[in-house]
Amino acid sequence: MTRNFFDLKFEKATPGQIIKAFRKNFEITLQELSKATGIAVSNLSAIENDKIDIGVKRAVLIAAFFGLEPSLILFPNGYEAYSKETKKVQEAAAKIMSKKQKIAAG
Repeated sequence: MTRNFFDLKFEKATPGQIIKAFRKNFEITLQELSKATGIAVSNLSAIENDKIDIGVKRAVLIAAFFGLEPSLILFPNGYEAYSKETKKVQEAAAKIMSKKQKIAAG
């Protein structure tokens, strides 16, 4: 279990683990983070425990609290970590677009 930021293994970190590590490192409670960001404690806990996706708005608010770029929270492993998933989406999109172009061309 990650206790603070310096113990975190970044190559497999989740947004929730990043937030929890920063929060623990600075000894911030969920209640304090909630009060400052307006994000419910229950949602913060669920994010930290990878039960729900963080979303852009929440990532921006939490990043602002810690003085971070939101991308560090949203993509702790870099955008490339999603390359397998994004490649599948791109391939599916290409097939759909090709069909649409053929239909439009007549």
